[in-house]
Amino acid sequence: MPDFSVGLLRDRLSWVLLVPLLLLSSACADLDVANPNAPDTDRFTRSPAAVAELANESVNAWWLASTHYEPYIATEGTADALTGNCCWVRFNNLEPRAPYFNADNEGDGRIAQHPWERNYAAVAGAVDALAALDAAVVFPGDAGATEAVRSAALWTIAAGNMNLALLFDSAFVNTKPAVSGRQQVLRGYQVVRDSSLAYWDQLIALTSGKSWRWEPSTLPLAAGPVTASTLNRIARTMAARTLMLSARTAAENTTTNWSRVLAYADGGITGTGVPDMDFSVTFDNDRWFSFFQMYGSDHTRFRVDQRLIHRMAPNIPARFAGLGAQPLPTAIDNRLAIANLPCDADPQPCSLGVEADFVYTGRVIGDALRGVYMQSPFWHRRYESMGRYTPVALKLGKPIVHVLAAENDLMIAEALARTGGNLARAASLVNKTHVLRGGRAPVAASAAAVLAGVEYERDVELYNTGGIALFDRRRVDGLQPGTLRHLPVPAAELTVLGKSIYTHGGAP
Repeated sequence: MPDFSVGLLRDRLSWVLLVPLLLLSSACADLDVANPNAPDTDRFTRSPAAVAELANESVNAWWLASTHYEPYIATEGTADALTGNCCWVRFNNLEPRAPYFNADNEGDGRIAQHPWERNYAAVAGAVDALAALDAAVVFPGDAGATEAVRSAALWTIAAGNMNLALLFDSAFVNTKPAVSGRQQVLRGYQVVRDSSLAYWDQLIALTSGKSWRWEPSTLPLAAGPVTASTLNRIARTMAARTLMLSARTAAENTTTNWSRVLAYADGGITGTGVPDMDFSVTFDNDRWFSFFQMYGSDHTRFRVDQRLIHRMAPNIPARFAGLGAQPLPTAIDNRLAIANLPCDADPQPCSLGVEADFVYTGRVIGDALRGVYMQSPFWHRRYESMGRYTPVALKLGKPIVHVLAAENDLMIAEALARTGGNLARAASLVNKTHVLRGGRAPVAASAAAVLAGVEYERDVELYNTGGIALFDRRRVDGLQPGTLRHLPVPAAELTVLGKSIYTHGGAP
């Protein structure tokens, strides 16, 4: 794994750089209150250059929080998308389900603790930058530069609160970091979601009709420079994702404001009158990388859960019980194929010439004594270009996918189906991947067929992008009984607040 040590070092260094920002933001509940622990805060945030750095660095901190293996490898396993019996998965995909181990920064307790800390650390710098701009810090003679910095701060606050709303049952909504938790009140995920949407709306309004752009280092978008227009489109997609994926149950999913989802998504990275665009960033092995895709493609630790494979090859049981208990897959989807068998311990050479996203390797990994159902002979190789064993030289300059254009298409399609919209258009959006990539029969232009097609394509086409499997499966009641639907507030934070430690999951 040639880039792991460098990436891990960068991740740790980001914390060293962000600690002062966290302290600047967290010593008081109100930015107008004097901060005796950081007497230079006011002077520092009066400098336009320093404010720009705070805002721009916060975007990178958000990216690192959003693409980490904690919690997203664990939640993919909990959702029966990815499977394995080591590392961040083995206690979170037990059958029957066990309660999540909410402990003070110990073992699996880090699955909740680390994303909580990382997201609040990212938001901290953005909050300070935004407060400085509100206090009339400007870039003389360049309103566009001032708006660009403001937009970076708004991005991080909106996206950081989105992560918190989707992952946790409750969080703080005044965008201040966890260290100041004694002075704050935890709010339910719906309130946190609405806070995120309010910031997305501010960002969308700020970027509408503008022509300025971000510095390339702020976000190295694979599609090209981040202009105000591009940022507007990505923000709309992220707002649609925030609103749609916040539902915890199928019943709650029906109450989602689908007209609002449609309005966001239809102006997003796909939609009416605009070219399709993936939201991907360019890998540099320093500031921009993804632990999630690195390990999601790691065939030595994790495989694809057979629940998902069963959808693409119905002759494969949805629960693995041993290679002798199942035949070779008979795929009904072109995205699943069989490697060149017999295959040795490394499926990469065996899949040479195989273009499918999912590959049957004929071999399993891990200790069957931990649960044979955790094993799988299926590997997801679509993003092996970002995988742990791909040399850094081959990764440099390549895109790391976070939101596929297909995801936005599927949000539009689902919103159309749920609002009585144009079903012919909805079906055509699903069929862009269902037919063109999967080779499946076209989805019919009926609400039921579109919704079934959307659920299938979100399972298959969006695999290993954005860590969204748990969020998708919970809103269709597609989780095993006893599976947590969100994480609890971390034990360390509850201790600071003087609250009892609690958890989710386990026997219903």
